[in-house]
Amino acid sequence: MITIKQISITELSTDTIVNAANEHLQAGGGVCGAIFSAAGYDKLEAACDVFKHCDTGSAVITSGFDLKAKYIIHAVGPIWRGGQNGEPQALYNAYKRSLELATENGCRSIGFPLISAGIYGYPLEDAWRQAIQACKDFEKKAGHSIEIVFAVLDKRIIDNGLEILNEMESATRNFSFDHLLLSGRPVDAVFFHLPEESYGFLSNWYLSPFDLDGVHYSSMEQYIMYQKCVLFGDQTTARKVLLTDNPSEQQKLGKLCTGYINGIWAGARQAIAMRGLLAKFSQNATLKKQLLDTKDAYLVECAHSDRIWACGIRLNESERFDAAKWTGQNILGFALMEVRRMLQNS
Repeated sequence: MITIKQISITELSTDTIVNAANEHLQAGGGVCGAIFSAAGYDKLEAACDVFKHCDTGSAVITSGFDLKAKYIIHAVGPIWRGGQNGEPQALYNAYKRSLELATENGCRSIGFPLISAGIYGYPLEDAWRQAIQACKDFEKKAGHSIEIVFAVLDKRIIDNGLEILNEMESATRNFSFDHLLLSGRPVDAVFFHLPEESYGFLSNWYLSPFDLDGVHYSSMEQYIMYQKCVLFGDQTTARKVLLTDNPSEQQKLGKLCTGYINGIWAGARQAIAMRGLLAKFSQNATLKKQLLDTKDAYLVECAHSDRIWACGIRLNESERFDAAKWTGQNILGFALMEVRRMLQNS
């Protein structure tokens, strides 16, 4: 239900449109300025002043006033700072929160600009991939469809978006496993890394709410970092972990855990991870089906800097295809495989 049109977003007749807003929800240039002008500057400014602020990666909703759309959702995308400061997750979250607000308010159609790809400097191709992946993931999790229209005026940007949309849809249709050389024999394998990439739902950073032992978690990363702090008695940091849904921030907080003993964590982490993974996949029917669809393929997390949870090889490096060349333990991959076996047997 995703389409890309050469049209001004202010001309869309969707139930709601999305404004690429700033944190202070003030009128700006580009898409934001056009929306304020078309909706009625004074009326929309007054409505935004009620909120005063919106965090990066989040969104708020107001009336559409003089627009054809009933609502305007003001989503704050990240400023590009090289990609190592949580920008991908923040951009993904901006789309996710916009879609949540749309469905919560009974909208059956939504119009997006390409968030953060203008003056915020987000690389064009990466911006499209995040946008399309977030929309596809939302529809899978929600279990129902919503008409999604991207309104773009620049033909070059439209062509780039259509190319990526077709590529991602083709990859879904032509599903096939990679192959891994394991002790000299080839086996089916699935390689994954970031949430927005192929098989990203396997990542600990993938936003996938679940509950365990009376605590609500937004992702596996939050769960693992929280459990790590609790294991060593650092309740203060554990509470801070629960206060943010940003996996990057959760990871940083986990590294600050006081009383940490490497040997203890090395012995406990895989058992802790498996409990969380079982909750994650058993409490979400769509994710469970996606995991089971990997059949008996080896699941391999690819990250050069992680030699514990991942295989120690980048996702784009050919060494990942030969287990003898791994420099990491791939703990997450093997934990996922065991949880998959448990779900298959049940």
